[in-house]
Amino acid sequence: MEAWSRSITAVSRKGAVWAQLPTRRRIGEKLVPTRVDIAAGPTAVEDTLEAIASGARLITNAHLAAGPFAAVADILVRADSGVGFDANTAYFPVVISGHSVAKSLAARGGKTSSGNMSSNEAQRGKAVAAGSSSVKGCRAVDIGALSLGRPVEVPWRVKTVGADSQRAAIAHLIVEQWGCASGSVGFIGLAAGGPRWCFLVDASTLLPGLSAALSEPIPAIPSRVKECRSCEFHNHCRAQLVQREDISLLLPGDRNRQLRDDGIRTLGQLEAAGRGELSELAGAWLHGEVALRRPHRRWWGDPKLWAGAERDQSREPLPGVVEVDVDMEAHPERGTFLWGAFDGQRYLAFADFSPQGDEGQHVAEFWYWLQQQRKRADQAGKTFVAWVYAAQGENYWLRFYARRYGGKAYRVPRVTEAERDEAPETIAEAQDRGSAVGQRQRPAEVEVRMPTVEEVEAFIASDRWADVFAQVRRALVGTESLGLKAVAPLAGFTFSQQDVDGRAAIGLFEQAVRSAESEPQAAVRSIARKKLERYNADDCVASRRVREWLRRGAPGIRGLQGAD
Repeated sequence: MEAWSRSITAVSRKGAVWAQLPTRRRIGEKLVPTRVDIAAGPTAVEDTLEAIASGARLITNAHLAAGPFAAVADILVRADSGVGFDANTAYFPVVISGHSVAKSLAARGGKTSSGNMSSNEAQRGKAVAAGSSSVKGCRAVDIGALSLGRPVEVPWRVKTVGADSQRAAIAHLIVEQWGCASGSVGFIGLAAGGPRWCFLVDASTLLPGLSAALSEPIPAIPSRVKECRSCEFHNHCRAQLVQREDISLLLPGDRNRQLRDDGIRTLGQLEAAGRGELSELAGAWLHGEVALRRPHRRWWGDPKLWAGAERDQSREPLPGVVEVDVDMEAHPERGTFLWGAFDGQRYLAFADFSPQGDEGQHVAEFWYWLQQQRKRADQAGKTFVAWVYAAQGENYWLRFYARRYGGKAYRVPRVTEAERDEAPETIAEAQDRGSAVGQRQRPAEVEVRMPTVEEVEAFIASDRWADVFAQVRRALVGTESLGLKAVAPLAGFTFSQQDVDGRAAIGLFEQAVRSAESEPQAAVRSIARKKLERYNADDCVASRRVREWLRRGAPGIRGLQGAD
């Protein structure tokens, strides 16, 4: 499920970047940003070559292959100013990463910046491009000017994870063998408010790392690495790893290299080796334990866990604190389709199951409701906190919709809190099929507005938006995953939708959307929708149960030696 969720996020991330690519000629420019989108399939490489031969300035999802190498460039960007294809035609591959890809040289203390330049840094970059060489960095170009604008020197340096660097290097080598490489590679990464820049470096700087990776001997037996999660042979190899209790089951990739060099190859050997926490974790893995508890003194008194209130494990809910738990479901092509919230008594769903999409209205409704809860708490002199489990996905989509629809107003039926107590369904439901509220009295309309990027950033950065997963990582050390599906059972929570995971949720959504176009299929739509809402509600409630369990000191699991 986690791998499927990551896949969805990756597809959505690429779509968000592709949506920013130039679509028309800029004022004063002669170049037209012609674009070809390559579909995956048996002819994808040939289609990419044809796109290059046509002189396209932008090629998305470019499939590249030459000799033993194959790669997919998220964008293949034309670097020269020619039209058609000739001897001077040159392209560079761009990788869209799920990580930060650049670091500001001006950041204090070496702190990694968000991945977007300020206007001052952009201006400094223009000065560097004009002739100054006082600042050594990489080059950058606005995503909206790719294939049109000239990259400028900026006071940043590219810093990528190995997998992204290797993919870019391989893509460059293939394009070089094809005879049309510009000598550069580009990276677009995560950034506050969404990515705006593509950072470029000379491809030659990546080749030593690729050479080192390729020189590693091919193992004669399986060893778990991060990429195993998406490999079709994962279960086949895992059976062998489990049979011999391989150390990579606990410490994948390079994390086990030093131990192997020391002659420790199995979990049993590690357990007996007296290596402190690692040995304890090896024993926990062998005994089927999901996690061990860290010493209470390291996390139990964290004010964030207690929402700023006094620590009192006997009192729940916390006095003077209003807490809601939030979870979101997304489709790789449609974006989010369900935002759920649990306030301790009720679950509320803000959904979009329409065939064509609602242009973010359900997100604006969710935001309106969330800010209303915050406002009421403030008026009552209480602290408001909205909790999510692993906030990266929710943060990404809030920023996405704020960028695309920020400030847009929507007119929707008003559903009062009293009415929600009697009929706790979404505003969309009241519109869609006539709720119990609508049948009693036609509700007045209310205007909800999509937040701006600035509003979203301010909220995400505040103490009002908190991550349960961050608290879990402070309190527990896991033998594998510390995801919600693994941790919630430790807190005594049982998921009701055992047959639904991330992949199944996507299928249910597509089923609901298809059946929405056919009146006789209304029952199918209703079943799919209710199943999805129950699945989402489970995650909201599970998040709360985990937090309450942590506040009780995470009882019921074994602590590390000296944990108490």
